[in-house]
Amino acid sequence: MDLQTTANEFADIIRNWVHFDNLVAGFTRQISQARAAKTKWETTALEYLAKTNMLHAVIQITGSRITAHTEKHTTPLTLTRLEDLLHDYYSKKAPGSPDETDAIIKHIRSNRIYVSKTCLKKN
Repeated sequence: MDLQTTANEFADIIRNWVHFDNLVAGFTRQISQARAAKTKWETTALEYLAKTNMLHAVIQITGSRITAHTEKHTTPLTLTRLEDLLHDYYSKKAPGSPDETDAIIKHIRSNRIYVSKTCLKKN
């Protein structure tokens, strides 16, 4: 294989990468817009169900059952939140107990694992 063939193949690889990168960017925008619209319609529907006292209704539509329900999600456990929780934990211990929060957070930060990956980026 000569250098010109390799350069042409590489140009095709880059063209394909750019094409799919643009495709992903377009789909990401569309997904964001669709999620925003879905959230708007969901809010409107829930407001209507609450106003008409039908939050426990079961809505049958095209083979699906739609119900209103409450979801419970935990908040992300960030290092700052972990530090606050540890300070709270140690504050409830017996008086004179050492607060080891700073040492624990320092240990966690110094032992975190980072993974590096080389990738293409379009500016």
